[in-house]
Amino acid sequence: MHIESEYVKCAKLTITENDYQISYEGDYLELKHSIAIDPQNLPLYSRVETSDELFGSITDSAPDFWGRELLNRKFKTSELSEIEYVVANGLEHVGALAFSPVKFDTPMKLTLDGWIPHKKSNVVLEQIMEQTELMLKDVDGEKLKELFEYGPTLGGGKPKVSLVLDNRIYLAKYGTSLDSTPEQKIEFATMRMARDIGFNIPMINLSKHLNRDVYMIERFDRKIQSGSMKRYHFVSALSLCGWHEFGKGDWSYPVFCDFLRKAGSKENEIRADLKELFKRTAFNIAVNNNDDHPRNHGLLCKNGKWRLSPLYDVVPKAIGGETFTMAMTIGLHGTEASKKNLLTSARYFEINDDEAELIIDDVNNFVSENWREYFNSAGIKAAIIDQFENAMRIK
Repeated sequence: MHIESEYVKCAKLTITENDYQISYEGDYLELKHSIAIDPQNLPLYSRVETSDELFGSITDSAPDFWGRELLNRKFKTSELSEIEYVVANGLEHVGALAFSPVKFDTPMKLTLDGWIPHKKSNVVLEQIMEQTELMLKDVDGEKLKELFEYGPTLGGGKPKVSLVLDNRIYLAKYGTSLDSTPEQKIEFATMRMARDIGFNIPMINLSKHLNRDVYMIERFDRKIQSGSMKRYHFVSALSLCGWHEFGKGDWSYPVFCDFLRKAGSKENEIRADLKELFKRTAFNIAVNNNDDHPRNHGLLCKNGKWRLSPLYDVVPKAIGGETFTMAMTIGLHGTEASKKNLLTSARYFEINDDEAELIIDDVNNFVSENWREYFNSAGIKAAIIDQFENAMRIK
């Protein structure tokens, strides 16, 4: 675990034929600023925790679809095991964990040549973008050296890379020749709208590199301070709530509210986070973001407190019909994306009915009245904007 400005051995993970076992180091438990790997499922106790699957908070350190594709190509295989995806990844995954065999005292990375220390190097975005195109065209892996070295980063299904710009650390999402929609511009416009509504969002930027759009969002789990990197730990809602990646029927905003409440430490902070989450749910409905799965929500640990992380990964989808569903259950009407459904769950967010209706109406009015202006200012073509006409309002 990265504590303050260095990595400290925090726990031992043992993999057997039948299960996974994890236990905290005694010295780590005695640290003044020790952080739980998972505040709900792996609290700071001196006992062995056992699971028949890899612990979700460990899996949070693995890449998602794009990063897995990179590692598959790098290791010349169709698929790695879950723990291999974790330990073969770089240090740019979300959160503050790192890994190594027990005989090493510093973070290590698994490669084709065995375990090696992580290398420090500046990312050249244009170089990564060029090599991404080569990978998409199935070019020989020997020409993808930098992409293999620095590409696997945070989750998601699209190419992205972590880089430093003006002493800030950004996640850069870049376009490719396979893109059919200007997703980078759409996400930028939507996040600007979220910022102006009053959501807690990181710094964002939109630029062009190699004549392709690049959407940049500052990483909330990283900070450069006094010349060194500070890493903040993060746990996804998927892991916190003990859900399975393919167990969509279990994903639920009311359940996440309950776990957020348990992980919090101060009543006023918990209530503020629950209200923010309710407002975000209304916004996801208003912009038709049905990719609101539990890896796109989570808790961030700062100054020893677990709080709802800043907003990220909000990308509207164009629809032709009047109704749509979300990834997570909202209320009594399941995943139905509607005002009436969200109102049924207001009490889980500790909001009364009148306040809930006011929040929903305020979000809906802002989005429905202003979304075209935000899309226009991001340089999205009129023909694309027209496709979202039926999406930008709460049904």
